[in-house]
Amino acid sequence: MKLIVINGSPKAENSITLQHIRYFQQKHPEHSFEIFHIGKKTALFEKQPYLIHNIAGKIKQADALIWSFPVYYALIPSQHKRFIELLFEQCGRDFFKGTYTTSFTTSINFFDHTAHNYMQGICEDLGFMYVDSFSAHMDDFFAADERKKMDTFFNWFINIVNKKLPIPKKYNLHPGQLISYTPDFNAATDKHPAASKTLLLTDEQETDGNLSAMTQMFAHITDGTVVVKNIHDVDIKHGCLGCCTCGYDNICKQKDGYTRFYNDTLKTADTIIIAGSIKDHYLSAHWKKFFDRSFFNGHVPVLKGKRLGFIISGPLSHLQNLREILEAMSQMWHMKSLDIVTDEYATSTKITEQLGSFAQKLAISEQTGLDFGARFYQVGGGKIFRDFIFNMTAVFRADHIFYKKMGMYHTFPQRQLKKRFRNALFSLFVAIKPIRKKIHQKFIPEMVAPYINVLKKKI
Repeated sequence: MKLIVINGSPKAENSITLQHIRYFQQKHPEHSFEIFHIGKKTALFEKQPYLIHNIAGKIKQADALIWSFPVYYALIPSQHKRFIELLFEQCGRDFFKGTYTTSFTTSINFFDHTAHNYMQGICEDLGFMYVDSFSAHMDDFFAADERKKMDTFFNWFINIVNKKLPIPKKYNLHPGQLISYTPDFNAATDKHPAASKTLLLTDEQETDGNLSAMTQMFAHITDGTVVVKNIHDVDIKHGCLGCCTCGYDNICKQKDGYTRFYNDTLKTADTIIIAGSIKDHYLSAHWKKFFDRSFFNGHVPVLKGKRLGFIISGPLSHLQNLREILEAMSQMWHMKSLDIVTDEYATSTKITEQLGSFAQKLAISEQTGLDFGARFYQVGGGKIFRDFIFNMTAVFRADHIFYKKMGMYHTFPQRQLKKRFRNALFSLFVAIKPIRKKIHQKFIPEMVAPYINVLKKKI
């Protein structure tokens, strides 16, 4: 069988994910593998679009395609994202109709599912038959049982391709045409005070008509108190290289203007608004580059306590995977509140009303100190990162210092000695049947009693 592999890692041959593909090559010499390292050639594809056509032609001639990439910020790397945008521009929807494909990723299993959901969505738009994908932890490669799972997956995929089994679509994105937003600045006389030190980051270009109009209206109704920055004006030479050298001291090895902009602009703001247009089930590749490069901060929530909002142009209500990623950003960055406004309304007047409401809600959240508290993404993600950093202190030294300082390692259950002692003692009692019966009779009242005692103090 002829297989094409698209390697989306910026590390090309040095990609950890690619070594898993090499494992498949070694185990299955009966199949032919042709690998394209697209993650390191974005600039070349921009200048020579015929190269995209060459790869697309080889994919159509092959029996199947495997997307190989590491998970960066709940998605594919920005270099890979730009390749997909170019693929749509050069080939169009349904170009690969009937071609089988799947994804193979490596990560620490944090938000790998959103990366896979995204890939399935764009592949179905391109006409591929997308077979469910495989997500490996970075350490799985060294365990025989885990490698066996990978090999089982590979054989399963090959069997489906050989038998040409029909694959049902997971996504069917037909949201309809959005209106062209034409704001009436003269009619929008109501001014809403912006939250203090509000920064609006946008990637709008000439083609982003609705987004440009929405950001202009937002600035207008907040009486010009919002600082607007276009991230295309920031000196960002390349996407994240995945080198992890920043893990030692939070200094990116790339010598451009990104780090200074982030430190001077985002870290000094109180409210951050991210404005972008939906492109291929996500925001633009340029936004993805911006997010990926923020990894120089490691796994430390450097924007903790700030407020976050999104102005989105496009069918967000039809893309729950993207909404989940945006919500996860808010929680994993430990930011206080989240609000989103889109242009999915029937009239321009309604969009303007929503922008006004958006501005007021952000201001109210500041006045009241609104904080939704820690939810699953923050709590669960924090524990995944805690365990990962604990075993990678030499690489992520800066994270390790912060985690120690904040007492984050104290949350390990084995370090909570008092709780362990009480639980062990309680276990002895419940092991005795007569005592267990009495305990169970009083279990619910005893559980709620501490809460009632606090309420009696009229806090």
